[in-house]
Amino acid sequence: MSTRSDAERRANVAAELRCCPDVDDTDVAVEVQHGIVTLTGYVRSFFQKCGAEDAVKRVRGVNTVVNDLVAQAPDRRHGISDPEIARAAIATIWRQLPLCGQQICPVVQQGCVTLQGRVEWIHQREEAEAAVRRLPGVLGVINAIALAPCLSVQHYR
Repeated sequence: MSTRSDAERRANVAAELRCCPDVDDTDVAVEVQHGIVTLTGYVRSFFQKCGAEDAVKRVRGVNTVVNDLVAQAPDRRHGISDPEIARAAIATIWRQLPLCGQQICPVVQQGCVTLQGRVEWIHQREEAEAAVRRLPGVLGVINAIALAPCLSVQHYR
C-alpha cells in the first residue's frame, strides 16, 4: 500500500473523528501505516475512547485500530467521585436490565468500574457494560460478569 493512500486514510479518519458527536478530538493524534490506524493522546472519558475507536472502524480501508488513547477525567476535585459513579452505575444497570440488574455489582476505584456478578445471557453482560461505559467520570470498564445459564431440561419418555 502506498503512503498516499495512508495519507488519504489519515485524512478520512481525522474527518470522521471531527464529525463524531461522542468524541472531542482536540487532543487525539492519528497515525496510519499500511492501513493500521493508531490513536494516541487524551480524551475526557472511557466512553469517548470507545467512541473514537468505533468512528475509526467506520472509515473505509482501515484494517486494524490500535487504541492507545488515555481517558483522563477533568480535575477529580471538581469532577465526579467514585461513590457518585457507583450510585449512577447501579441505577443505570437496574434501569437497563430490570430482570437481572440486582445480580450485577459495580465496584469503582479511581474512575474504573469493575462489573461483577452472574447473568444468564451474554447480551445482558454486554448491555451492562455498554450502559456503564456511558456514565460521566468513568475512565475504564472491566467486565467480569460471569455467564450462568439457567438450564431447565425436560426429559420426555
